[in-house]
Amino acid sequence: MLARRHIAIYLLPIVAFTCLFLVIPFGFAIYVSFQSWNGLSPMEFVGWGNYERIFNDPVFIRSLINTGLWVLAAIFLHIPLGLLLALILSKRPRGWKFFRTTFFLPNVISSTALALMWYFIFHVNLGLLNGFLSTIGLENWQRPWLTDLQTALLTTQLPFILYVGVTMVIFLMQITTIPNDLYEAAEIDGASGWQKDRYITIPLLAGTVAVNIIFNVTACLRMFEYPLLITGGGPAKATMNISMYIYTEMMSANRYGVSLAAGVLTIIFGVVVIGLLLKAVRMMMGRG
Repeated sequence: MLARRHIAIYLLPIVAFTCLFLVIPFGFAIYVSFQSWNGLSPMEFVGWGNYERIFNDPVFIRSLINTGLWVLAAIFLHIPLGLLLALILSKRPRGWKFFRTTFFLPNVISSTALALMWYFIFHVNLGLLNGFLSTIGLENWQRPWLTDLQTALLTTQLPFILYVGVTMVIFLMQITTIPNDLYEAAEIDGASGWQKDRYITIPLLAGTVAVNIIFNVTACLRMFEYPLLITGGGPAKATMNISMYIYTEMMSANRYGVSLAAGVLTIIFGVVVIGLLLKAVRMMMGRG
């Protein structure tokens, strides 16, 4: 009985902060999502009107698709790249500490500074990329990367690769916890380096894959600075994502009921996507 009381006392601050900063705000968001409210006049109940308005808005559909593309890029490019780097650095090649620090360095630099750096790389006139293509005689490859409908979304997604360092470090930390006895036994059986990674390291990282899925998907759902600073959501809303939609299309116009409805849908979207991905990871673990 005393032990349970101590556990309750220890958990009380966490429960209090969770209710104060998560449960209550989320409940308020759900409540306001059913209201018409500009922040000044009294709220007016509109039922599902805000949600109907959102789903009838082609800009929201476009932002939802773009956010899904961000998530796909994180799952099928960002996480595999982080795993590959971790596998390479775990072998401790020459200069591995330097490369580990280099890959992680962008995570401590202002995202605004990195966004502006990429902006001047892709700029049609001042951009380093077009300048480089001109220097090597590939003028035909030059294009307005930030305003071309075919390349605008890609130019906002590429900077996200710089943040692969966090994913890499999480994988690398887990690899260091794998007992060396497993690798020694595999060497005795004649396993190559790739076989040890394939049959020992990667299967034991399934739980870490799930952690990185959560981190990367939530990062994609919160992605705001890059599309805002690089393209502003354009051209023709081609790079608009859910975060930008909530802020630029709704909150800036004082449509708080609609913006919070979009926020609630974003949370639901994120929970569903993460749940499906974690279920897929568990199925893969079961097959292994």
